[in-house]
Amino acid sequence: MNKKYKNSKNLDFLLKGIYEGREDLKKFSINGLTLDSRKVKKGFLFVALKGSKLDGNEYVNEGIQNGAEAVLTDNPKLHENNILYVKNLKKELGRISSRFYDHPSSKLMTFCVTGTNGKTSCVETLSQLASLKGLSCGYISTIGISLDGINLKQPSSLTTPDSISLQDAFSKMIREDIKLCAFEASSHGLDQYRVDGTEIDTAILTSFSQDHLDYHNNIEEYKEAKKRLFYELKPKNVILNIDNVLGQEIYDSLIKNNINDSKIFTVAAGKNADFSYDFNRDDQGLLNVTLNALGEDIRFSLNTISRPLASNLISAMASLIVKGFNFSNVDHLFKDLKFPLGRMEEIPSNQADKYFVDYAHTPEALEHSLIEIRDAFEKKEIWCVFGCGGDRDKSKRSLMGNMAFKFSDRVIVTNDNPREESEMSIIKEIISGFEKSPKLKVIVNRKDAISFCLEEISNKEDECVLLVAGKGHEDYQEISNERFYFNDSEEIKKYLENMN
Repeated sequence: MNKKYKNSKNLDFLLKGIYEGREDLKKFSINGLTLDSRKVKKGFLFVALKGSKLDGNEYVNEGIQNGAEAVLTDNPKLHENNILYVKNLKKELGRISSRFYDHPSSKLMTFCVTGTNGKTSCVETLSQLASLKGLSCGYISTIGISLDGINLKQPSSLTTPDSISLQDAFSKMIREDIKLCAFEASSHGLDQYRVDGTEIDTAILTSFSQDHLDYHNNIEEYKEAKKRLFYELKPKNVILNIDNVLGQEIYDSLIKNNINDSKIFTVAAGKNADFSYDFNRDDQGLLNVTLNALGEDIRFSLNTISRPLASNLISAMASLIVKGFNFSNVDHLFKDLKFPLGRMEEIPSNQADKYFVDYAHTPEALEHSLIEIRDAFEKKEIWCVFGCGGDRDKSKRSLMGNMAFKFSDRVIVTNDNPREESEMSIIKEIISGFEKSPKLKVIVNRKDAISFCLEEISNKEDECVLLVAGKGHEDYQEISNERFYFNDSEEIKKYLENMN
């Protein structure tokens, strides 16, 4: 990367067709963009937006004091001097940011992935698949940002970064001579226009089920947010997993109404689709895959027990195949592909018992994870530790409880980022209807809950599988507005090391 990289744009160029209220915009020379008044430097453009918790307009004076050349605001009452009111600023910010960074997405082959579950595994395996073909593919995932697909540049605070940060990341990839980028688009990110201004080569839908109803008023609004990627952002190619209601719905709509000129491809298990696949397991429960890709049979093995993870990888493969990639000579290497941290991650052990950490924090994801464990290890007893996040979709708590009790032999309900909510109030909603179940044990402290399971399992004659669900890669607990370091995987590893 050129560390001396400098960028400067006139404000009239950035706002062309967006703001026409003044004729003297050429005098404003902008050499940086930010949404954070604390990060403003001399010559920066400070963008003041009203959010759900904070209002950037309250920090306009701070931004100016820190050297802002000009301020864009979504508050019409602040329109004066070098403070410019821009209608629909949140929606236009992607376009402004793209202009500032010289339209970086137009210089990349971009793959944008959305779905309730599976975004991170699709994005990160897509990057690895590209590397098998000798190409570096940067990625932006829930876990972090990698400019080259190998080294993690920084952890992520949002699944989809804000518009400025997203275009900045694309720009940095260009300066690293990266040609491909895979990134996640959450429903929040799509609804808040963070991806607008990005040229998308291929849009991918991995799955759809209930989530985020604390943000979206209902499931239909959640659907509409996802649909923006395929209808309004006009990708050149569309990859749809049609084993879910939204995938089939988008496919039918795009075909029937010819909404845009996208080339549309379908992915499905065991049925008629452009990319159809079947699985069987080896004697360790790991997956062997038979994929029919546009009429060509490809067979390979994966180092996972999870069919949902495998289907996300297949969606990643499909997106590359339709761009001209051929995997017939590298499929023997698929066994070495690594799935993201905390995605049905097996913790190594020399015991007959098995230990998994998974990010499953939706009813569908928890159901699938437990089904995969049951299918791979039919004779083992399943223990499930999980909780539900505070200040988030409350309607899914009892649904997740239902899944845990349906598919597990023992259920240990604990906390999982209760935030500002009462831990016991959350737990009571999870176990509603199962309070007297002999399967149930409530242990509020997550560390104690995991330790209890490990101790009990180690003393049992029957072989067991422990699934610790909900947090995956996360390395913190958020309780009463404070964050404490905590990592599910590390807790299991420490116990097993001491036992050995």
